[in-house]
Amino acid sequence: MITWLLISFAVMMLLGVPIGISLGLSAMGGILFLDGGSLVTVTQRMFEGMNSWALLAIPLYTFAGYTMSKGGISQRLMDFCYSIVGHIYGGLAHVNVLASMIFAGISGSAVADTAGVSGMFMPSMIKKGYSKELTVTVTGVSSTVGIIIPPSIPMVVIAGICSISTGKMFLGGIIPGILLGISQMLISYFFAKKEGVQPEPGHFSIKEVGRTFLKSWPALLMPVIIIGTISSGLVSPTEAGAIAVVYGLVCGGLVYRELTWKDLKFCFTETVRVSARIFVVIAGAKLYTILLTTAGFDKWLTGVMLGFSTNPAVILIMILLLFFVVTMFMESIAALTLFMPIIFPIAMSVGIDPIVLGVLVTVMIGIGLVTPPVGMCIYVACDLMKIRVGQTTKYLIWYILGAFAVVAILIAFPQLITCMGGFIR
Repeated sequence: MITWLLISFAVMMLLGVPIGISLGLSAMGGILFLDGGSLVTVTQRMFEGMNSWALLAIPLYTFAGYTMSKGGISQRLMDFCYSIVGHIYGGLAHVNVLASMIFAGISGSAVADTAGVSGMFMPSMIKKGYSKELTVTVTGVSSTVGIIIPPSIPMVVIAGICSISTGKMFLGGIIPGILLGISQMLISYFFAKKEGVQPEPGHFSIKEVGRTFLKSWPALLMPVIIIGTISSGLVSPTEAGAIAVVYGLVCGGLVYRELTWKDLKFCFTETVRVSARIFVVIAGAKLYTILLTTAGFDKWLTGVMLGFSTNPAVILIMILLLFFVVTMFMESIAALTLFMPIIFPIAMSVGIDPIVLGVLVTVMIGIGLVTPPVGMCIYVACDLMKIRVGQTTKYLIWYILGAFAVVAILIAFPQLITCMGGFIR
């Protein structure tokens, strides 16, 4: 059975079949022809994979992110971030990173950040003397913070699969997201020095920060509302997503008055397209995982890992390396749906904190989003600037090493992740 699942999936992927369909058809073939099951079993199992209250947050946060992006946030967010870090050497690169960190509290999607807010900075950076390669790399890498600072679509998926607190995972991602942002700014500073980029004019001014804040505060309030309502215990993360949708519509349509009916149609259609793709992957991966488990893949993997070591730190590092390698070749949601049900019991058996596990796996997925051959964020950024991914390698490797340094710090000091969870009532 395992041989069939692996070979059939690999063949369909090589033929260019979308990953969700590849997983579903491979598993369906196994159930119908090898396991003696029926189509009723197939549909029931696929529905079970999608039938989760936590997963309902995916279309809600996606829609809220699109409404805020289309509703006038982008330029105001750029101005506000520029007033804070624009005066530092390599200012536009730092603005790019800081804007991604703030927008991360709105969309929950790294790719949406790359194509939306971060993508706006690239023409300005090139005009200021940044090379195309550095500009694209900063844009792609900074947008990965979008899935670490809450809300986060991968965290929603992990919480739904493992039945752990989405709210605690959201709060656990705040400090790691900030650390990653700082590491990206430090690396950008040195590369800006190396390229001899001209410093931005002016200096830090409280007055300017206040002026830009007054223009952008409705958009900046969105992350506060999401995190505040969740941590206070008033709503669940899914319900906070519904609040975010309403707030995004009010903010874009009534406050900024830039959200048109045409934009609203775009927000709806893109939300349906993105969410449908995610749920097809989840349904197919659920079916595939059931067959892998039935065939004993989980017992084999458990034996390999625990046979190597039972030390929690070693097991955690092995899990993170597994996700890093897998997400280099596979879409992140598929990787989560496939491996988290198998990995989670192994982690629990050696005493790894589930929130620490979920947050660190999300960070590794973020690294995978900029690591070829399936680094979606870096591909989107390269496509916007019409350059090849290979041209970014000399910069990209340093940002990836910086991210690994942050992961090492978080493994050594897991309290940086768990300390925020105490704020949830």
